[in-house]
Amino acid sequence: MTIGGSIPSPRSYIHWNPDRTEYSLTEEELDKVHHGGQSIWKDFCLVSTSVGISTMLNAIATTMSQEDFSLTLSLFLNYLFGVVGVILAICFGIAWYKSHKSVGKVLVAIKNKPKMEIGASTLQVGPLTGETRKYK
Repeated sequence: MTIGGSIPSPRSYIHWNPDRTEYSLTEEELDKVHHGGQSIWKDFCLVSTSVGISTMLNAIATTMSQEDFSLTLSLFLNYLFGVVGVILAICFGIAWYKSHKSVGKVLVAIKNKPKMEIGASTLQVGPLTGETRKYK
C-alpha cells in the first residue's frame, strides 16, 4: 500500500514470543509501581544512616581518646546528630519498608489477574499482503 501513489506507507510489526508471559496494567497500577519504585523514604533513610553512624562513631572515638571526660560543643553536637540521625534512619526505614511492601501487593495483584492463553491457532494476524493469515 502506498500513500499518495508513490511513497510506501510505514508498517509496524510485533515480534511475538509464545514462551513469554505478558501482563496488562491499568493506569492506576502503573502509577503505583512507578511511584513505589521511586521512594523518597529510601533516600532519607540512607542519608540519615550515613550522617548518624559517622557522627556517632566520631563522638565515641573522641570520648575514648580523652583521659578525663569533658563535654565540649563539638562532642555534644556529634552525639546529638548521631542519635537523631540513627532515630530518623529507623523511622525512614520503616516508612520505606511500608511503601515498598505496597508495591509488592500491587505486583501480586497484577500477577493474579485471570490468564488468557494465546496460541498459534488462536492468533489471527491482520492483512500482510492483502489477505488474512494464521500465525505459524
